[in-house]
Amino acid sequence: MNPPDDDFQDRIQRILNEKKREELSEKYGAEFSLEDDSDLPPEVEAQWLDNIEEFERQFENATRIPLREFVGAPSPRPLADIPSAGLETELNQLLDLLAEHEIFVDFLHDIETAEAYRFITEELLDEEVDNIRIPGMQSHFIYEEFHPNDKEDAQMWAKEFLNAFFTNDEEQLTVAVSNEELRDEQGEPITPAQMHQRMAQFHAGYAFISNFAAETLTCEVEGDRATVEMALSWESSSRNLTQIVATKGQAMLHLKRSQYGGWDVTQAILPSLL
Repeated sequence: MNPPDDDFQDRIQRILNEKKREELSEKYGAEFSLEDDSDLPPEVEAQWLDNIEEFERQFENATRIPLREFVGAPSPRPLADIPSAGLETELNQLLDLLAEHEIFVDFLHDIETAEAYRFITEELLDEEVDNIRIPGMQSHFIYEEFHPNDKEDAQMWAKEFLNAFFTNDEEQLTVAVSNEELRDEQGEPITPAQMHQRMAQFHAGYAFISNFAAETLTCEVEGDRATVEMALSWESSSRNLTQIVATKGQAMLHLKRSQYGGWDVTQAILPSLL
């Protein structure tokens, strides 16, 4: 009798995966979208489903413990006792220890090394976490979620929008603009699709655009609204490639705080472009 071929084994594994999905739905209420049928190889999907099952099993009886205990109860040196020359080494050692336990700390903006060390040792290690350990499962903590910096965030999202516009990145532009309050430079309502069309029309006039740069001139935040003025520069070539032109200009971007985190551009005033 010939051994089963790879296609046969894949079909069997997909059947087993489907049964596992049904079991997880019945036992834990797990929900799977149509996209979960995806292009994953069946053996990879099987491992993914096993990890979900193990997570649900542990979560049912999980206790919450301080992060300090989760990572082995380290005793980092007090910040005041560390010479400035050795601070970066101490911080890296601490980050390495956390990474060994699949814990990662993200900093969206530049902060001082001393503040990063203080945050981890004096705040983060006291945060409670679920005592769950799954191979390959990572936990990320974002500094700015503990210490929001609205001005820095608004500038970052303004730059995300401009970068998407000048690189003709449709996916990134979709993330950066508001779906509800988007307006053109005259203040008239437009849709994200119309913003995409404006971007396409702009790029249609050039063979390429390169060396784009944006620098913040002013940033004002009032509650859930922000206004960012930025100086722009870029190089472009016309369709006939006869010359490369260096251009400078200014952009005024209005943003609102997103319910999903970050900021959405609601109006982009780019008079030299649109």
